[in-house]
Amino acid sequence: MSNLRLINETSASSVSSVEITDVFSADFDIYKITATNIDSTTEDYLYFKFINASGSKVSSANYDYASLYLRSYNTFNEPQATNSTEWDRFAVQDDETSDGGGVTAYIFNPYSSSSYSFALNQHQAQGSLGAIGLKGIMVLKQTASMTGFCVYPNSGTLDNITIRTYGLRVDS
Repeated sequence: MSNLRLINETSASSVSSVEITDVFSADFDIYKITATNIDSTTEDYLYFKFINASGSKVSSANYDYASLYLRSYNTFNEPQATNSTEWDRFAVQDDETSDGGGVTAYIFNPYSSSSYSFALNQHQAQGSLGAIGLKGIMVLKQTASMTGFCVYPNSGTLDNITIRTYGLRVDS
């Protein structure tokens, strides 16, 4: 039996955001999220916000994140922020229609109302200037049950995206 259970698969095109609701529950403590075929009208960043149990996007300044942004055509940099209203650089929006980028993220304890939610991500894409990679970490400094999430571009619209959410079973 697999340790991953597919909970939700959502594909969208020509949208300004994608909301995935009712995927986090008491059934799992760890979730794997994959987003593939990320194509956009512009090359920029894809942002992430949690959705709480009442269905509202969490926009309070409680997101801390750090990333390593790896570009084949320029120097690496390390964007980071504390007390942000979103997880910036969840992924890089790709404007190359033939090479949609992809991201894999692991979310820890999103449904727990007694713990912060943590995340790790890795991303790759082929931008107009060359290859792009991204690795990051994030914490939502809030103790409340999160039941879903939203991804949206910093600018432009998402031409295409497919998001899969898995629950990760941990055997003892």
